[in-house]
Amino acid sequence: MTTIGILGTGGLAALMVRGVQGAGYRLVLSPRNAEVAARLAADHGCEVAASNQAVVDAADGVFVSLPAATGADELARLTFRPGQPVLSAMAGTGLAKLQSVIGPARPAVSMMPGYANALGVGPSILHPDDAFWRPFLAATGPVQAFADDASFTIAATFGAFSGASFAFMAQAIAWYEAQGLPPATARALVAATLRGNAEVLLSEDRTLPEIAREVITPGGISELLVATLTERGTLTAWDEALTRVLRRIGG
Repeated sequence: MTTIGILGTGGLAALMVRGVQGAGYRLVLSPRNAEVAARLAADHGCEVAASNQAVVDAADGVFVSLPAATGADELARLTFRPGQPVLSAMAGTGLAKLQSVIGPARPAVSMMPGYANALGVGPSILHPDDAFWRPFLAATGPVQAFADDASFTIAATFGAFSGASFAFMAQAIAWYEAQGLPPATARALVAATLRGNAEVLLSEDRTLPEIAREVITPGGISELLVATLTERGTLTAWDEALTRVLRRIGG
């Protein structure tokens, strides 16, 4: 059985532990957050190591979800084996920086939304493609691999896009509630609509403009909504927002 060591036992680590349940991995956790580590051990059969170095020593591969502000420094204090696979999900820590602090180990970087991964449907991005980490991430949802830093950094903005989609859903749900729909009905309606449309994009071979022409008919209510959003600059504001995120993360 392949052993994955997890450095950092915050929210993302907990969600990934849930996501890989049943995939055949032995999980060894750092004792950094003792209460969370103990709960994950009790709920999901993980092991808790005595130290971060003990996690590295026990692991075939190491998944890093340490705080971005201090994580690189924490990694630099550890000793990794030559060629040991290390996957970092720390925001802002690129491949070169990761390599500089893990010495002879083999670096890769990733990002995932978290909650959806716990349910096995969350996308992950991976740079570079790695035969060790791809099946680990695939246990939690679809994986997109990138060969260069620039493409990976652009794709990494999807983490912010994912989070912002919850704000969009909250806005829509609140509007339906304000019109008198019960909260549970409003939530189910918005969620099922977006899930259905996502399935269309994933399942259909037609281009998005072809699909849009079919569902946004001239003179229809969808056209009215899109026209109103366009007039207010709401749709193009997404471009500006994503560009700000890209600049923040180093693109």
